Amino acid sequence: MTHSVPVLMYHHVGPHPGTVTVSPETFEAQMAHLARAGYQALAADAFLEFIEGRRPLSGREVLITFDDGYLDNYVYAYPVLKRYGFKATIFAITSRIGEGPARAHAGDGAPLPPTPDHRACKAALAENRMDDVMLRWSEIEAMEASGTVEVHSHTHSHQRWDRMYADAEQRVHAVTADLASSRALLAKRLGKDSRHLCWPWGYFEPAYQEAATRLGFRAQYTVERGVNVAGGDPRHIARIVIKDRAGRWFAARLCIYQNAVLGRLYGRMRGR
Repeated sequence: MTHSVPVLMYHHVGPHPGTVTVSPETFEAQMAHLARAGYQALAADAFLEFIEGRRPLSGREVLITFDDGYLDNYVYAYPVLKRYGFKATIFAITSRIGEGPARAHAGDGAPLPPTPDHRACKAALAENRMDDVMLRWSEIEAMEASGTVEVHSHTHSHQRWDRMYADAEQRVHAVTADLASSRALLAKRLGKDSRHLCWPWGYFEPAYQEAATRLGFRAQYTVERGVNVAGGDPRHIARIVIKDRAGRWFAARLCIYQNAVLGRLYGRMRGR
């Protein structure tokens, strides 16, 4: 069997489950399943080494990812990940990360901050109330210091540049400037030279990928389902949208996408 590493894609883990939100109870059940089945959750660089053919794996690995950098990742997901000893990657929109002391999380035993549903989060962002719903640097630093969570780029401003600029050269210039800002801020705040980038809404153009590669982003993540095998394209990493479902649904997705043959067949059946 050709091994593939399933890359799990989350956005929210919180008390208002929906299209892009998994409840804390379901997330706990999913992590418990991974632990019982003997899965290892990889660090992002270890995953990249596998894709580049530099790290052999057993076939019982996953990469756990979260998009955007919502506060609920810290409040609800982080304590569960830490308890199970799993690593995870948050792709943060760096312009939306705030200042201030770290808030309480579910492992503290203290009153928890509100974590609104996705619709309310979008409304808060539109009203420039980002600190109500997004992570703070202090929370990111705490998660990174624990060795549980690492943070990489989901760009600086989370734009669809194709809808902003008709001219291709202008688009590439804007993308390059945005990615450079994100990298610089991650370096300044976390001391890292990030090699991992997640494209907003999974949209990119070949020229975007080239610009990202020139800046040092060797691993580029999509929202397309598929398989990730040794020798694959690190600039086109496939991910699985994880729903608020555990049990057989979750187990089946892992089974499909850890087997490259099954994963490709399933993708063709689903029109991908």
